[in-house]
Amino acid sequence: MGLDSCVVVINPSRTPHLVKRLLGLLARYNAGKIVITRDREHFIREIEDFTRGPFRNLIVWGGDGSAHEAQNALVRTGCRDKNIGFLRGGSGNGIQDSYEVPFPIARQVAAFAESAEADYRIAVDLLSIDNGNGTRPVYGQLCGLGFDVRVLERRARKRSRRTGAARPGLAIYIRSGLGLVAFEPLSDGRTYRLDLEGGKFALRGQRTNAEFPFDHLALDADPVMIEMGTRPYYGGLFKVCPDVVCNDGFLDLYLFNFENKLDVLRNAFSLWNGWHSRINSRFARRSKPLIERFEIKRASVSSPEPFLWHVDGEVRYCEPRESGPARLDVSVLPGALSFLVPAGFWRKFHPYDSISDGPPSRTSPGGR
Repeated sequence: MGLDSCVVVINPSRTPHLVKRLLGLLARYNAGKIVITRDREHFIREIEDFTRGPFRNLIVWGGDGSAHEAQNALVRTGCRDKNIGFLRGGSGNGIQDSYEVPFPIARQVAAFAESAEADYRIAVDLLSIDNGNGTRPVYGQLCGLGFDVRVLERRARKRSRRTGAARPGLAIYIRSGLGLVAFEPLSDGRTYRLDLEGGKFALRGQRTNAEFPFDHLALDADPVMIEMGTRPYYGGLFKVCPDVVCNDGFLDLYLFNFENKLDVLRNAFSLWNGWHSRINSRFARRSKPLIERFEIKRASVSSPEPFLWHVDGEVRYCEPRESGPARLDVSVLPGALSFLVPAGFWRKFHPYDSISDGPPSRTSPGGR
């Protein structure tokens, strides 16, 4: 069967040199429909057309921005009975990292052909984010404030001489981050009010774990960075939310409480790999504030002054409301979309399901 049940929508702007090879592979696997989009409006229109059409699976070639646009279009149409998967067509590819999409393009296409035929799909959670400006909520899998938004801002200032557009790529992101650490204050000095609901504080340590549940917790916090997510990877295998489970009905919120630039540089490798327990172990020995993690249903983040935030790497602006401070209201939308995922990822969530014969009995012949 291959990909005959799939619509493949291609955003060629970031990696046009690979499109020709991709088209050859899709023809080999008998893709049901292939569309190369011209612009953002065309891309969104094709996603919406897919929801009304006969095909069961949508596969998107693009980066995190394309993935974000596709997810929002599907949620807005109420499409829950079809599946979406993502090929590596961007520079960051955080969503592809999070769902273990292979790197070589031939393996990617083969993996999704297998998944489409075997129906390897998982209902995943999304964040629903409302910044109170009168527009509809936006949906995504990562939302952040603080340091990472400032890095994105700095990167956006680096423009291509040929096109005038912001230059993409992981190398530009890393250079922007290092430049921020070298030439600007680590923190923007802002204190946020956090109102957290329906969850627990969950500290992961190398030797000791600690948790406590709560219905509501109010905090005033001034971390270097706040990150909320339902997927672990930001992009380039940066594991910013390492404890996330994509379908548990919770969002993970992290407070990155670094005191100085030297702490960031000393722990940069562990930070990139999501080894928060190692960082916390070092900080605890020196009586420094830890990276805090909360597993919750809802969060409100507010400040008397306007602030920037990002969703899936797209920077946005939150300004004060008529009735109060600038505030982001973030909640988890359980099982919002059905993702088509590679077989290896699917099997991690179905450890007792036989690939060929269906779910086995969970009672052994001699068991009780």
